[in-house]
Amino acid sequence: MEIALDGQIALVTGAGAGIGRGCALALAEAGATVLVNDIQAEAAAATVAAITQAGHVAHALPADIADAQAIAALFATLHETYGKLHILVNNAGFNLFKGIAATTPEEWDQVFAVDLRGLYLVTRAALPLLVAAQGAAVINIASVHAQLTIADITAYAAAKGGVVALGRSLAQELGPQGIRVNTISPGFVRTVLHERWLAAQPDPAAADARVVGYHPVGRIGTPADIGALTVFLASAQAGYITGANIPIDGGLSTRLMH
Repeated sequence: MEIALDGQIALVTGAGAGIGRGCALALAEAGATVLVNDIQAEAAAATVAAITQAGHVAHALPADIADAQAIAALFATLHETYGKLHILVNNAGFNLFKGIAATTPEEWDQVFAVDLRGLYLVTRAALPLLVAAQGAAVINIASVHAQLTIADITAYAAAKGGVVALGRSLAQELGPQGIRVNTISPGFVRTVLHERWLAAQPDPAAADARVVGYHPVGRIGTPADIGALTVFLASAQAGYITGANIPIDGGLSTRLMH
């Protein structure tokens, strides 16, 4: 089944690398014009370059999604330039590998400012453009940590749990306006962050083999895997899906550790 998103405008936050870049590349491949947001202008430009070199259309929109004024300015530009938004992918996130005792109030606020408040700011600002599209899709990127987690990742797990709950509520609220809202919860994905975690382990090769062994499919996910699901959820083929939280983790969350 080939999915075509020709003529649609998509905004992906945190698209300078990792999962966000994977989503941006996949949406562009399906025919959407992709607006690439990232706090780092150079990273956003690199994703745009990758998309345009593949023969597709993309534009960079660097901004800090935790900054309400920056978001207001970004959407003022989108309103003037496009007037509508068919697809919003709330991907930008911030991780912190600390337990509650080691997490300062400032660090807690930083995680929530990006992972949850940023999603609120962007979605709220996007509403008029999403309504104008007369059939839009919002896809929020959460994490398996919203349901199944580990010690010492307290703020991140809490924030991603909030993302899942917010998605359910928004599906109820925005459905009558023609807007579907779904959540994707990735597990292990080979990104720069994952590689940094591996490099910090006493035996990176052993740690990698151990993690891969947790997955029934025998591998760790890629940004392209998340991108493919994003394209489907953005498409008309997913027109009867809203309010869902879909794990994409190679079967990791089906495993009972023993």
